[in-house]
Amino acid sequence: MKICISGMTASGKTALGHMLAKELNVEHITKFTLESFHKATEDAKSKKGSHLDVVQAISGRKFAKRFDDELVELARSRKDFVVTIWLGPWLIEDATLRVWLNAPIDERAKRRAKDMKITIKEAKEMIEEKDRQNIRLFKEIQGVDITDHSIFDMELNTSKLSLSQMVSLISMLALSKEKKIFA
Repeated sequence: MKICISGMTASGKTALGHMLAKELNVEHITKFTLESFHKATEDAKSKKGSHLDVVQAISGRKFAKRFDDELVELARSRKDFVVTIWLGPWLIEDATLRVWLNAPIDERAKRRAKDMKITIKEAKEMIEEKDRQNIRLFKEIQGVDITDHSIFDMELNTSKLSLSQMVSLISMLALSKEKKIFA
């Protein structure tokens, strides 16, 4: 089974993906799984780049295309996984289940502020900018409008459900679609 989870910045993709993959005993594919991500960040760091240089290295068109191609190839070579990469649901054509996560911007800012030890205001500004950039970049490079959620099987508000509740809901639907239960 191939479960693709997406959502805006700090919506809870990685945390949910980790817990879901553990529950289903499958691989969790994140940006950190992909070699192109490591290569781009290492190259920027080796040039004594700042954090901004690293961010720019992984935001360019050349990187994005290489990253997306690597994700598609990896997905073709695997049978069962949870992927928590922004464009995963659009790029993995044979996904069993596509899930969009949303949460109010203030909730996402609180999460990011806590993780990065910055103010909520700083986190909110960072998230809004990253979301704007990604919406534009994904439209330009892949022709994907990430604000159109019509391809998704399920949308969850991560501010209203616990991780365990979301894992239960997604697991039940994915297994049902795979006809492993409720047939």
